[in-house]
Amino acid sequence: MKLRDLGERRCLEIIRRYTQTHPCLEIGFGDDAAVLRMKKKGERMAVSTDLLVEGIHFLLPNTGFNDLGVKSYHVNASDMAAMGAWPVATFISLGLPPETDVQAIRDFYRGFAGAARRHGCVIAGGDMVRSDRMIVCVTIVGRYQADSRPLVRSGARFGHRVYVTGWPGESGMGLKMLLENPRALREKRFLPLIRRHLIPQARVKEGAALAESRSTGAVIDVSDGIYNELTHLAIQGRIRLKIEASRLPLSPLLKEACLRKGESPLDMLLFGGEDYELLFTSSLPPAKIQNLFRVHGSRIPVHEIGSVEKGRGVTIVDERDKPIKIVDQTFQHFTFEKR
Repeated sequence: MKLRDLGERRCLEIIRRYTQTHPCLEIGFGDDAAVLRMKKKGERMAVSTDLLVEGIHFLLPNTGFNDLGVKSYHVNASDMAAMGAWPVATFISLGLPPETDVQAIRDFYRGFAGAARRHGCVIAGGDMVRSDRMIVCVTIVGRYQADSRPLVRSGARFGHRVYVTGWPGESGMGLKMLLENPRALREKRFLPLIRRHLIPQARVKEGAALAESRSTGAVIDVSDGIYNELTHLAIQGRIRLKIEASRLPLSPLLKEACLRKGESPLDMLLFGGEDYELLFTSSLPPAKIQNLFRVHGSRIPVHEIGSVEKGRGVTIVDERDKPIKIVDQTFQHFTFEKR
């Protein structure tokens, strides 16, 4: 059997068999980051790592090296946000072709450092090797405030409401436009969608706010599309998530782009990917969630999209409360499924 026959999810289940527990390890394999207990009682650190590979996660020359640096930081900071940790330090390892221009490397680090600086995060080390294509591997370390707790994917409870931040689907449409026409960067009308793909923003403030609320249930960042992340929460929480399609937040610009391209808005919302918004459950009503974010300096909108029910799995319903048949179009590594 080959990896292409197995797929990413089943491959992860194989890896899980070889993971172990440790007295310092509070949360291990299966979430967006691992959480380590420190020597001082109550202190915790979160650690995560992520890979971005040229041709898979970014396209050159459509992606400028400064933008790639920004994206590389936020992709990793998003894992910290999903765990409720605040980014502290990063370690960057690069695989680079020998013909890479030195100025490109300066631009990459300038973009990365500038993005990290906004959260008080620093570049603390890394490595560099020869490669036939550019590979970016970032390890990020985050800390928890004394009154915060680690957020996990398994925290959903019956009666919770389901929320998502921001405007999912925009990044997926931006990528589609780039793939169809590299000159799309020159089209001012839909440039915001493309920029959402090229330089996403991790919801670090929002994650920190959720970590301080005892009403927060399960949390995950939306890296592979809402449907995929809902599936993770349902499996790990052993619950059923009922999502109302009409309540999924469709931005006016994404709606316009879908009409022009003949794309299904629902498919783009569920399977677009690389939004790096936060998907979570909570017992609080929307207004209190929004106020919680506002106290932490965030004006990112939050949308209630469904509820946690008894049962198993993910159900998407229409305005008449009838289940919509969904064909999972989530991009999976190794199987090379079309996004």
